[in-house]
Amino acid sequence: MKGQNEMKMTTELQSKTRRNTFALVMASLLFALSGCTSTQSSLSYYLLHSAVSFEQPEGSLSSPTQSVKQGTTLLITSITLPDYLKHRGLVYQVSDTNLHISTTHLWAEPFEEGLRKTLRDQLTNDNLVVLTNRDYQGESAVELSIHISDFVSTFNGNVVLKGHFIVSTQQPEKNRYPFFIETTLKEDGFSASVIAMRKALAVLSTEIAESARAN
Repeated sequence: MKGQNEMKMTTELQSKTRRNTFALVMASLLFALSGCTSTQSSLSYYLLHSAVSFEQPEGSLSSPTQSVKQGTTLLITSITLPDYLKHRGLVYQVSDTNLHISTTHLWAEPFEEGLRKTLRDQLTNDNLVVLTNRDYQGESAVELSIHISDFVSTFNGNVVLKGHFIVSTQQPEKNRYPFFIETTLKEDGFSASVIAMRKALAVLSTEIAESARAN
């Protein structure tokens, strides 16, 4: 009888130990899954264009284009980008040969859309009326196509914008303008990189505006 009681107590103790071990394993697993979920949800989103780029008097409801109706009309026909800018993740050049595409720092909209908005805003500030194929109605306009071969924040602490653009009117001739623009990052981080990219596009828009008026 005594042996049977001891065996029963031993069996119950082993069963309790297994239950406690199982509970600890499950708790650890849930904690790990919770940590993964938390990590995956901590994403940062960035806008290439600025939502507050135009300074208007308080209470004014006029759009930026209303004040530049007499400017040169510019039709953006196409923008060509390298493949690495078609990803949603922000890109950083970590060495002379390697790029890193972030999985946690992302563009809030497709890069080309942000680029078009940025150029439209900056070219409008340069007194150009900027159209896209969607709003073009056949009026006389200078046509613009942009080819970007590189646009990236680098390990040297700068942003490089490289490529060429073509401007043309109704005449057969087309003028090709190469550009190579560098802007310095004021500090580390993707926010500083986006600000430097905006500055590079501001320089590019000035070059485009001057070329468009010359045509």
